[in-house]
Order: sequence, then C-alpha cells, then structure tokens
Amino acid sequence: MKLLSYLQKNLAFDVRAFSLMRIGVAIIILLDLSVRVSDLEAFYANTGAVPLSMIFQYKWNDYYWSFHTISGLWQVQLLLFLFAACCALLLLIGYRTRLMTFLSWVMLLSLHNRNVLILQGGDDLLRMMLFWGMFLPWGKHYSCDRLLKKEEPESNTQIFTLATLAYILQITYLYTGSALLKGPEWHTKLDALYYVYSLDQIAYAQTKWLYYYPELLKVLTAIAFWFEMLVPILFFIPYKNNLFRILAIILIVGFHSFNAFSLLIGFFPWIGMISSVGLIPSSVMDRLELTFNRWKGSVAQSFLGISTLFSRVLTWQPTKAAPTGIISQYVFGVLIAYVFAWNAGNLSFYHYKLADEVRFIGYTLRLDQNWGMFAPGVFKDDGWFVMEATTAKNQKIDLFHPTDSLTYKKPERITAMFKNDRWRKYSENFIFTSNNFMRGYFCNYYLKKWNEEHPDQPVTALSILYFTELTDPDYHYVIPKKDVLCNCVY
Repeated sequence: MKLLSYLQKNLAFDVRAFSLMRIGVAIIILLDLSVRVSDLEAFYANTGAVPLSMIFQYKWNDYYWSFHTISGLWQVQLLLFLFAACCALLLLIGYRTRLMTFLSWVMLLSLHNRNVLILQGGDDLLRMMLFWGMFLPWGKHYSCDRLLKKEEPESNTQIFTLATLAYILQITYLYTGSALLKGPEWHTKLDALYYVYSLDQIAYAQTKWLYYYPELLKVLTAIAFWFEMLVPILFFIPYKNNLFRILAIILIVGFHSFNAFSLLIGFFPWIGMISSVGLIPSSVMDRLELTFNRWKGSVAQSFLGISTLFSRVLTWQPTKAAPTGIISQYVFGVLIAYVFAWNAGNLSFYHYKLADEVRFIGYTLRLDQNWGMFAPGVFKDDGWFVMEATTAKNQKIDLFHPTDSLTYKKPERITAMFKNDRWRKYSENFIFTSNNFMRGYFCNYYLKKWNEEHPDQPVTALSILYFTELTDPDYHYVIPKKDVLCNCVY
C-alpha cells in the first residue's frame, strides 16, 4: 500500500498536459504525412524505387500487416494518405478522440510497415506515443469532446493509472535505454561526437563551428551520455517532484533543440520534445490555462461549431473512459511487462531475452523497439553519391548537377543533396551490402523518371557511384574510395 501511495503522489500526471501532448502528436503526424506525400510514387507505388514486390521479397516480416500493401497504385496510396490526415486532424481537435487515436495508430503502423527502408528512431517513438495514447485520457481537455459533453471542468486534474506508468516508462527507455546501449566512445573515450559530426550526410554546415574543437566535443559527448543516462531520474524524485519535472522538460527540450540545429535527423527531435509535454506538472498547467482562458471563448465556439457539424455526420458517441475492468487491467499490465522485457532484451548484459514464440506480439502491434541511436559506436563510413549518366549525345553528366561539368569532388554540403530526411535514411540503407537489392530498383526508377521529365536531354545509361570517406581519429584525412554501386541502361 505504501508503494501505491508513493506512486499516486509522485507519479501523478495532469490530464491537461496529456491533452497538449495529443495536439502536438497530431501536428507531427500531419507534418510527417506532408513530407511523405511529396515522395508518394518513389516510396509507396510500384512504379517507384520501392515496389511491393521488393518489400515482400526482401524486407517483409510475416507478422507485419499494412493497408498500404493492398495496391501499388499511387492513387490508392493517396487515398490512404488523405484518410490518415483526416484522422490526425480530428485527433488534433479532439473529436472522437479515442477512436481517432486508434485509427491514427493503425494508419501509422500500416504506413511504417509499407516501407521500412526510410524509418528511423523518431518513427518508433511516435508510434509508441500513439499506442499508449489510446489508453490515456488525452481527449478530456482542449477538445471537441469536452465541448460536446458540456461538463464542468473537474477540480482534480491529476491521475495515475497503468497507462500513465506505461508512458513514463516509455520515455525512460528512450533515454536511459539508449545510454545503456552506448559503448566506450560515449563514456570512456569521449570521441563519439567527433565521429557523429564527421558524418557529412547528417551534419549541417553550422555543425562545423563545433567540429574543430576536440576538447569541446569531448565535453559535449559526456554531457549527451550522462543526460540520457540520468534525466529519467528527475521524473521519479519524490522531493519537490514538480520542480524536477520542469527541469527535466527544460533539459529534454534543450537537448533535442541542439540536435535539430546540428544534425539532419528528421522529426526525431520534435517528437522527443513533444513526448515530454505529458510531464508538465499541474502548477505550470494552471498558469497556462490562465493565459488560455483570455481567448478561450472564441476558440471554444469554433470548436463547438466544428463538433456539432461532425455530430450530424457521425453517429458514435463522444469518447468514454478507458475500460477499467480487472481483465483489461491485467492485459494492460502484461503489455507493460512485455515492452519492458523487449527493451531489456536489447541490452548486452541482460541475459533474459524474450522467447521467439512470443515475439510475434511485438511485430504484429509494432511494439518492437531499439533505441540504439549511434550505439554501441558511431558509423565510421561516410561519403557522397555521384549519379554519372550518359546522354543520347554520349556526354557524361551528374544528374544531381546536370548543368555543371561532371566532377567527383566532394560537395560543399552533402546534406543539401537530400530532399528530406527520408531520402537521407534511404541513401544510408542504400550503401549497405546487405541491401544491395535496392540498387537496381532505384537506378531504373531514377533513369525512367529523368527521361520522362527531361525529354530534351534523354539519358541512355546511369551509374550510381559512391565515394566512401572513412573517418579516422584525430582529424586524419583518408583518401576517398570510389565504388560503383549500380549500372543500368534505358
């Protein structure tokens, strides 16, 4: 009983903070969809670089499922994208919140399974936030559901449930779990960030402001490691818990903001920041609501109008509380233990792994996760691509820079070669020999796409070259090595 009393007192969360987190998660989903839809054909259609036949043959898990695999037509994919965007928009305004959380999770899981070659850690975190969000009361505030019920706000906004426990543990896995996976480069040699910032495919130009200060990089490496290792402790400190939670949020936002400034890693930093919003204590939410109340009237009327409109179209009742029956509580407890066991099994020093017979649960619900960002060590292979093409007039050009003379020199900004982080991740997987099946598909897709878009400058052959630049310690220069990854003809 003392343990339960301690948890209820020190691990209670404000429902309003979860409602803010819901809004942030929905915004991220919409932004993510807007980026992905710009590559609808390339990454999701059979006429692109990642056709269904390739996924099913090389990257499919028998326990995966995906609505995005019902057709390779880009038109069908577009309809699925639009449906996912509608669900996310309704989640944003808090209409039929629990249902929209479920549908958004289903559509995100389906989208991820369709093309695993462009996924990164931020996708796993977003997926898990939606999964646990299905069991959180994050539709109780700042939502159409609240306005439709026309109930008076509850005086006590704090809660502690199995779902809130699952949420806080998930954040702990992200940080402490990541630190425990890291090797000597992070906590002994302290040269990890030197290698990270040497990766020109993710390091922005401004990152070089730090790169040539080795002692500073060692300090930043130690800060990054110990931040990840220790920041979750602030969630659980019983003395002045609200103050320590505020400190944790500030540190998390600062950590991810710095990463967003220095590295091309997509939405990961923003998802990390949004996932910490649920930690905001009631004292801070009270102050935020005082500010919010000044203009809440007009916003409430707008939400109520939208809610009424949707109510005329849909027949489901507003969201109800999550089931609290003893069976559902046991099932949820098993899920928490399962996710904990999965994360613990990733650690080299933990010898009790999940049995293969039960791993299908993780793959089916996509609870599988590994927070090994730059762990145990940082990649030492870096480089750049050259798309060497032969035109119909027998001229050699680089399709990345078709108006310039063909050169193999290292570009000034390699990050600028990528349209977005999805392409950056795709190119990372592209160079691995275990993924050499990707190369022919991409080569033929790009050659075909070029000729369709440039009928006045057709290309008859394309070679994808990669110049590997190995990172040695202490800024030692290594001559890049040229590799021919793929050849194709039109």
